Amino acid sequence: MRIFLSSTYRDLIEYRAAGAGALERLGQQGIRMEVFGARPTDATRACLEEIAESDALVGIYAHRYGHVPEGQTVSITEQEFEFARSKPLPLFCFLIDDEQLWLPKYIDGEPNRTALLSFKSRMQSQVVTEVVSTPHDFAFKLASSVGRFLLTKKVKETLDQALGSGTRRSESGSSQVARRAARLAQVIAGAQVLLVNDVPEQMNHVVSLMEQLKIDITIETTSDAALASLGSKRFDAVISDMERFGVQDEGLRFLERLRRLPSTPPVIFTVGAYRPDRGIPTYAFGITNRVDECLNLLFDALERARG
Repeated sequence: MRIFLSSTYRDLIEYRAAGAGALERLGQQGIRMEVFGARPTDATRACLEEIAESDALVGIYAHRYGHVPEGQTVSITEQEFEFARSKPLPLFCFLIDDEQLWLPKYIDGEPNRTALLSFKSRMQSQVVTEVVSTPHDFAFKLASSVGRFLLTKKVKETLDQALGSGTRRSESGSSQVARRAARLAQVIAGAQVLLVNDVPEQMNHVVSLMEQLKIDITIETTSDAALASLGSKRFDAVISDMERFGVQDEGLRFLERLRRLPSTPPVIFTVGAYRPDRGIPTYAFGITNRVDECLNLLFDALERARG
């Protein structure tokens, strides 16, 4: 992603450098005016052209309103924010903590102070902002915010691919799952999940999503092999198909055998045709034929096991 970094300059040099470094560590391209080079256009147009070609905007705002071009009444910094909203682009906006020590020469007096306060107030009514203190704090919170956004986007794109392949899911369901995946990323990373399916390719989208979330997956195609794995390794959850090798209730038989082990992880069943009137099989954690519901059930199980 191309991410434009918007702010006043001289008062926030260290913050801009820290933010650019955080974006680069995420593998993203940070766009900053200080590396534009010579342009045949004025500063305002140059910045807006770069924003138009960007995928998101990161804004950091302290105690200066910014330069107001001759003949205009709005600073370039505020114009960048408004232009990004009009696209619209994802906006990640950060405000310097009022308690953070700041050089008086970088604190605006009137009339810019009033213009700045008005701009900040309007911004906070339009987007969710976050308060930061030091450049290091800004880099950490920026990386967390953009990282969550990227993970959410990636999960949703994978679910969209699942829909394209004929797998059922709803638009609202995929968005909810994507947001939840990003929120729980630290909790579920490293979880151990056993997938039991005689045709594991049917679960490619689920496997891809789990891999993106750094969940460790063991795949077995038979109940015997799955039970052997369960006897040698601890798992946080099991995802099993119901029918295997032509046996319609093989999943239930597997669950019965599984319950004889000293400890039993939660089992989620996937089926080709879900019959809600039949309810959830006894001792199963859940049953579904939808990718989004399967992931939500998995998140429920992992939250209980690892949260």
